[in-house]
Amino acid sequence: MYIRSVVLRKQGLPANLFPSSDPANAAFTKQNVTVTTTVSPYEPVLISLPPLVDGLDVTVRGRMTASKLVEMVGSGNPSVYQGRSVVNGDNIVWKVTAKKAERNRLNLYSNNAVIFDCTFNLDTGTATGTGASIVALGNGWYECTVTKTATATAATNWQQRIFPSAGGHPYVGDGVSGFYVQRSALSINGGPNVFSSSENLSNSAWTKSAGVTAVANGALYLGLLSDPANIGGDPYDDGSAALVGKKLTLIGSSISAGAYYVPVLAGLTGMVPTNLAVSGSALGLSTTAYPSYGMSNAIANIPVDAELVILEPGPNAFGAQETPLGALGDTTYATHYGSLWAACAAIRARAPNAKIVMIGTYSGGPGHATHRIGRINGQGNTLVQFMKAEREVADMLSIPLIDVGGESGIGYLTSLLYMSDELHPTATGSLRHGTFDAEELRRLSRRGFFGA
Repeated sequence: MYIRSVVLRKQGLPANLFPSSDPANAAFTKQNVTVTTTVSPYEPVLISLPPLVDGLDVTVRGRMTASKLVEMVGSGNPSVYQGRSVVNGDNIVWKVTAKKAERNRLNLYSNNAVIFDCTFNLDTGTATGTGASIVALGNGWYECTVTKTATATAATNWQQRIFPSAGGHPYVGDGVSGFYVQRSALSINGGPNVFSSSENLSNSAWTKSAGVTAVANGALYLGLLSDPANIGGDPYDDGSAALVGKKLTLIGSSISAGAYYVPVLAGLTGMVPTNLAVSGSALGLSTTAYPSYGMSNAIANIPVDAELVILEPGPNAFGAQETPLGALGDTTYATHYGSLWAACAAIRARAPNAKIVMIGTYSGGPGHATHRIGRINGQGNTLVQFMKAEREVADMLSIPLIDVGGESGIGYLTSLLYMSDELHPTATGSLRHGTFDAEELRRLSRRGFFGA
């Protein structure tokens, strides 16, 4: 029988009471039995992860490991190779990651045991020869593959040959021309790579034909992510493209009117803003000495060809104007709930083709007299109720809400980090606000929000 290990423990203690867990160890007395260290036929076979992980790392992120293979001066057959043996019937897969330099044709060649003669054009991304295939990896790099079956049991030289722009060997070289090889790996029957120094062909493990040189780190291999256009064959856009040049209009309070998040947002997205925000304003009816409708009056000035309107209701409705809160379903400027509804309807009527996005209110810091959580205003309401109204009306009208007050990290407990007067953003707060807004707009873009 097979015994992997023998362990004796006391309850609750991790230590093995036997001196060894190996039954072959001399600590165990053998009585009428012999113990041999061996491998069970039922031993699980696991995929060798390090080569797989290393390969993925290079493919995705890239490394400075590309060798430049340089041809000889004068007539010759430029080749860099290693010798390896195969058994008749072995399935081999040879993968070479290469990029053109002065030469653009890589030839992979063997004339014994596994016979093939495959040529890869590193300019056009085409391959010729039985068993040859080629895949673009981005940034001019190609994975050139030969898949064959051995027809004899013998050793052969696995040759990477430099070819001229037309024809084959021999040809007259100039001593400076060549191409880049980032990695050369040979697998037999699905096993690990059998080549030595696969990522440095200047190493002595690789034999160079007369006059040929290999220069380590001759080029920067950038990997898949260096060229998003080659991931899956389609360009990847994080949502930014739809925002560039978009006509943006802003309706809001001093948070939008001042040089706070708006310049950051415009710079990050390339949108062209028309800023109609009014400091100290709110959308609806004021029950204090502050004037009513300062924010909603600006809606009439929105350009009719606006493509995106951002509505930032701000904290003044709660803290300065003390607009009555109202309830979900209100539709007039007499209440805060109604003001949000009425403003969105007015924006839609003014700019019928514009997308509308609401930016949620955040709380001022503990030192602000009025615009903060924890305070009850003259109408008996809290800022949290006003913030909730924004979320509910936006949800009911299917208008995206950029929840600065709930998710950006700007608020009551971070006023010293992000606010200059317990309310208005500092440069750091403006960057936090604008960066958060830009990513939320890109997220909407990725979901097709800015489409037809």
